[in-house]
Amino acid sequence: MKRALKELTAEENRLLKEAGYSDKVIELYKKKVNIGLIENPDVALSERAYTGSIGDAMRIYLRIGRNGIIENAKFQYLGCPGAAASGSAITAIAKGKTLEDAKNITEQDLLKELQGLPESKQHCTKLAVTTLREAIEQYEKPKRIRLCETCKRTH
Repeated sequence: MKRALKELTAEENRLLKEAGYSDKVIELYKKKVNIGLIENPDVALSERAYTGSIGDAMRIYLRIGRNGIIENAKFQYLGCPGAAASGSAITAIAKGKTLEDAKNITEQDLLKELQGLPESKQHCTKLAVTTLREAIEQYEKPKRIRLCETCKRTH
């Protein structure tokens, strides 16, 4: 399902530009790139959202192929246009990469992809990078199976 463009008024566009957002950031924010859920993801950092330094929150969902390549990546966020664009950029960059390569995506990589962010919004790249790394770490953790003493089943 294709997500609708977020229609911005001329005033909203002007305010975003005056705030220092690049055309690339505004485009990703308007197009809602990779925002949403993946049904039955291989990993969903969704038990809790990762919360950034000023309260922005992000969740990420990944579909991993048998060869360890990220086939699909989506995210949900609560925050500013910088958080939305950072989530869009990191999921776009991560698609097609191995887990190891995706773990090496940096805040600088995102800033370059976004063609910059206002100084006061650069924490958004840290939010996106940390969320992706935590999701990959969660995926790579060995699954612990234990015997329940009550029902004698494994959980």
